[in-house]
Amino acid sequence: MLRINYGRLSTKVLGNLSNRVIAVSSVYAATLLKDNPLLEVLKTNNDHYQQVLVKNIYSGLGDPVAQADLVRDRLYRAFRRMLQGLTVFSDTARGQAARALLTIFEESGDVNNLSYADQNIVMQTLLKRMDRPENTVHLNILGLLDEYTALKNAQMAFEKISAEQTDANSALRQQASASGIRRNLERSLRDLFSLVSAMENVPEWRDLYHDLNELIKEARQSNRTLKKEGGDGDQEGLQP
Repeated sequence: MLRINYGRLSTKVLGNLSNRVIAVSSVYAATLLKDNPLLEVLKTNNDHYQQVLVKNIYSGLGDPVAQADLVRDRLYRAFRRMLQGLTVFSDTARGQAARALLTIFEESGDVNNLSYADQNIVMQTLLKRMDRPENTVHLNILGLLDEYTALKNAQMAFEKISAEQTDANSALRQQASASGIRRNLERSLRDLFSLVSAMENVPEWRDLYHDLNELIKEARQSNRTLKKEGGDGDQEGLQP
């Protein structure tokens, strides 16, 4: 009997199994499976699955967003450390200007260990206060206008790529339910496997049966290997 626990398969392993089942079955499309609706339904559901889940399950912007966040955070910490260093000279104009700006940083909050959304709130509050005329004067006294501009640009770059990620993820959520798409593909595979299993003892069906059985064994092994390597993160995409 051709069977497999579909629920344990990662998104990619299931998609690969489906592709290979179609490739093997298509060899028999002119004979055993000629005009067979089960194979056609499988092809249709597989196309949908590959397009929505395998290719588009993520916006693909996770890494760029993380990189933009890293750049912004580094500049934030570096700018703050410069101000902290200059406050030692409390009797000088530069030291007093640094203290005034550092107070703004302290009152606005820290970005460390915050979510992206909360970091944005902190940064937007900080930059709004730093842009006030009196603080521009402090920046000029300190000679830190270029560094402050770099920090602002880093925040703007982060907000831009983060917004693109939000829009892309929103578009994906508006597509058909991920769990529903997966169930359709699983049902199509199950139906085809049931047909071939029922015909196992008919001589001309045996080769197809054994070919599909080998694909199932390979899918199980691929799934076990993926989990051992800690690469099962694409299961997140199975949520509705």
